[in-house]
Amino acid sequence: MVPPVADQTLLAQNSRLRQAVAVGNVSGGSETNPRWAWQVSQADFTAALRQTLATHAMLTINNQAFRLEATLHDLEQPAFGLDMQVTSRMSYRLVRANDGTTAYETEIRRAYTAPFSSSFLGGERVRLATEGAIRENIRAFLSVLIAEEARNPAAFGGQARMS
Repeated sequence: MVPPVADQTLLAQNSRLRQAVAVGNVSGGSETNPRWAWQVSQADFTAALRQTLATHAMLTINNQAFRLEATLHDLEQPAFGLDMQVTSRMSYRLVRANDGTTAYETEIRRAYTAPFSSSFLGGERVRLATEGAIRENIRAFLSVLIAEEARNPAAFGGQARMS
């Protein structure tokens, strides 16, 4: 569920987010019930966020400036089908550690489709699509967060650009 580093998720060398984000309150995950569709546990969701921040050079080492709070609101999953598409809806809030105010907040909805060719088993395609939907959601969040820091550095403790 961890998105790879890409051009749109590449952190600038002088970014205020570099090694400055801790994972805070994460909610909304649930354990998979074998009788129902595949789910993502809160522990796995938290681990995916932590690993993503580490992969993208944002996870704090010892200079926490921000705390990331995230909520997995829902997963829209098919009951049956050939190509399985899952849509994730998640909200993110980046909080300043020094005063608890919000630096950035957004809600993102992303879909991912696991084609029939990815697995003969429908349950496995749902699992792949669910993991993909969460990965795409986290990737989209990183993209908009990095773009927002570039657009409005003062919100992240940086210098405002001169026009």
